[in-house]
Amino acid sequence: MRRPPGLAAVAERAGVSVSLVSRILTGDSGLRVRESTRQRVLRAAADLAYVPHVSGRALRLARAGAIGLVARDVGDPAHAEIIQGARLAVAARGQALLLAGPPEPAAGASALDRLAGEGRVDGLLWLGGFDDDLAARAAAHLPVLLVGDRPRAGVPGIRIADERAAALAVAHLAGLGHRDIGFVGGDAAGDASVRRLAGFTAALRGHGLTVREEWIVSGGWGAADGHAAMGALLAPPGRPSAVVAADVVVCVGALAAARERGVAVPGELSVVAVHDAWFAAHCAPPLTVVRLPLRELGGRAAELIMDGDLDGPAGGHLIDGPPELVRRGSTAAPGPPITG
Repeated sequence: MRRPPGLAAVAERAGVSVSLVSRILTGDSGLRVRESTRQRVLRAAADLAYVPHVSGRALRLARAGAIGLVARDVGDPAHAEIIQGARLAVAARGQALLLAGPPEPAAGASALDRLAGEGRVDGLLWLGGFDDDLAARAAAHLPVLLVGDRPRAGVPGIRIADERAAALAVAHLAGLGHRDIGFVGGDAAGDASVRRLAGFTAALRGHGLTVREEWIVSGGWGAADGHAAMGALLAPPGRPSAVVAADVVVCVGALAAARERGVAVPGELSVVAVHDAWFAAHCAPPLTVVRLPLRELGGRAAELIMDGDLDGPAGGHLIDGPPELVRRGSTAAPGPPITG
């Protein structure tokens, strides 16, 4: 027997998220959405002869007074800032923020499914470690917003100006006279890493500098990943005179790799990291960083969930606050070229 069309089919036909379709079709009184979008969803549902699930409607009309946040790594300093922004925004509305890690592959997704499907939270923020299938399943029950990502799998997203941050790092190094600049990325498949790399390469070309693929190394978001990537960049023959690191934690590992190989920072190698953290000013040398509005990102993401205002532009919501260069001791004018 053929299954009737579900929310995902309506969302695809209307060109909006699954969570937005759910809230429109259940008549959520707290939803703020353009009338043209509402009508488009209603037409799509009518065209597909969509029949809402009664128990699902009851769940959506309940108010739990809490927002859930799934974080890839609560110990990551960038994530900590985003979480703090979300916590403050939720508390200002008299609600609670429930924090959870992503499900372990071996454990399955039952806990997350229960959190989303049993009305324990009114919305879900997903920060890093995004899983298309799990987030799409959650979005069938309640509003879900990807934080730091563009929309994926029918789930809306909100991000910061990562491209501009990487471009600002390149502009700083180019202004110091560097022409040979490498890049230490995070997870090569991650949306933030992809966007920072795009900003990096575009900025190099904009300054008339060569993009050298052998000087672009990605691995992951940990210090050990940065250590391994910098080790590859510093291997002979030839090496860059400066490096942009996609994340401050990655940069700490990269800095250690340079120190272990006897490469002086900034005398022989300048280093800039995207994001700031309390420890960046206490590294040896203190790290030059590009600071982004992470707390604002978390706060705005929480507000969008609580307001039901997820219907953003095609590329997702954007926190367009300008990145800020914080110059410390890890950057300087290039020294003599090194070929060994």
